[in-house]
Amino acid sequence: MYKLLIVDDEKIEREGMAELIDWGSYGIELAGTAWNGQDGYEKVVKYHPDIVMTDIKMPVMDGLGLIRELKEEFPDIQVIVLSGYGEYEYTSQAMELGIKYYILKPCDEERMLPVIEKVKEEIQEKQQQKRKYDTTVKKLLPLAKEQVFRNILLNRETSGKEYELFLGKMGDRRTGVCLLGFRNPAARFDALEQFVIENVLSELYGEENILMETAINKDVLFLIGDRDIDRIEKSAERIRDEFSRVNPQNIQVALSDTGDTEHVSMLYTQLRELFQIGSPSDSEALLHSGRLSGYEGHSAEFFRFEHLKNVKDYADILFEVYLGFMKMNLRGIEAEQKKRICGLVYQVACEEKEEDSERDFDWESVGSDDSVLICTLSDLLAELREIDMSSGKEQIRMRQILQAVYENIRNTDLSIRYLAREVLFMNEEHFGRVFVRSRDQKFSTWLRGVRIGLAREILSYAPETRVSTLAELVGYSPDGQYFSKAFRKETDMTPTEYCEWLRKEKREK
Repeated sequence: MYKLLIVDDEKIEREGMAELIDWGSYGIELAGTAWNGQDGYEKVVKYHPDIVMTDIKMPVMDGLGLIRELKEEFPDIQVIVLSGYGEYEYTSQAMELGIKYYILKPCDEERMLPVIEKVKEEIQEKQQQKRKYDTTVKKLLPLAKEQVFRNILLNRETSGKEYELFLGKMGDRRTGVCLLGFRNPAARFDALEQFVIENVLSELYGEENILMETAINKDVLFLIGDRDIDRIEKSAERIRDEFSRVNPQNIQVALSDTGDTEHVSMLYTQLRELFQIGSPSDSEALLHSGRLSGYEGHSAEFFRFEHLKNVKDYADILFEVYLGFMKMNLRGIEAEQKKRICGLVYQVACEEKEEDSERDFDWESVGSDDSVLICTLSDLLAELREIDMSSGKEQIRMRQILQAVYENIRNTDLSIRYLAREVLFMNEEHFGRVFVRSRDQKFSTWLRGVRIGLAREILSYAPETRVSTLAELVGYSPDGQYFSKAFRKETDMTPTEYCEWLRKEKREK
């Protein structure tokens, strides 16, 4: 049975259609009648009809107004327009609103029934399509959620709808989540191996505690809402036992710190770092930050992966890498730890491009000086981002200039003259021309922007840094006067005012 609502301001027409036609014999239930568009809209809200048959010219709200309301709020309702002779202008407006069905007044059963039958057929067809769509969506939704979760972990761009899908799965658990990961160092997990991990974890740790799951390269990952290390360790031991029945390969298990849903990509970065530090042969250990000696912070604390992902040129890469090293130096990170973190940064960048996820680099062969590590990591990231700095003389020279700038950025004498005469041994005028062609601005203007840009990021990272210390870090004299002037020129604020602004922004968030 399909519900029908009749809307007409002419009482004789309205009651005649309602009472003289045996609607039940045609599979129609008469939901009611209304005498104008407003009355009709209220009865639509009350009775939820499938079909509305409406006149056009009516008081209070006409038929066109009713059609607009229905299209906005009840798009599945089929509308039939009752049109009189000479009402072609109104009929045309109804057509523009998407109406396909009309009955010419005066109405009789012979004219109405063929149109009603067509409308019923269209409703049936749409219902069948909706059932097929709902079935397809039901099948694909878990895969869609897994893909969205995967993209968020890899810090890939996601649409608003995709992110809402992710948050919808999270429910009220938006904070205090963590990542549990299983890695097979030898190869990707196959379907059976992944099933074993998922099944045993759900049984022992509780399906209600597993919010989302996915697989990325050699990792199977679970977002969980309860970081109970003892229970997770017991679950990991059982999973290893069950896994050994299908594959003798030792697998690693790692647990991140807790965080909120906005920063799950950082949790995955930490997880990959734990896998890198831990030994695959240590089959008894659950890797987590509290268990590993010498584990100081993780790379996402020092490196802005979202910015590294969106770099446009080699200068952008050097800025981000140098900033990461400044942060590590403020934290007192040792040389070998820096090398390990560089390896992690490169690994994360590789995994963002899946086809390059198996790339490797021997960081043990690289020197431990900051300048060597900065240039090495920058060159690797440039190659990965397909930024070519070695195909022409001017590109090669610009790469040398940029590297020389960052190697000497703390030097208060840094200038075109100093770099050209003391470091690169090149003509000053040629230096200036090459630089302007590449950066489209004078060297002195660009250098000030870089230095103050670094200073701003350090204040965001460590607002307790003294102005004199910060000035020295970016190549100004420690008295801070010239630095403060340069800072104000770039930001319209002094460093102290900028810190106050940062604190205010943090409070408002």
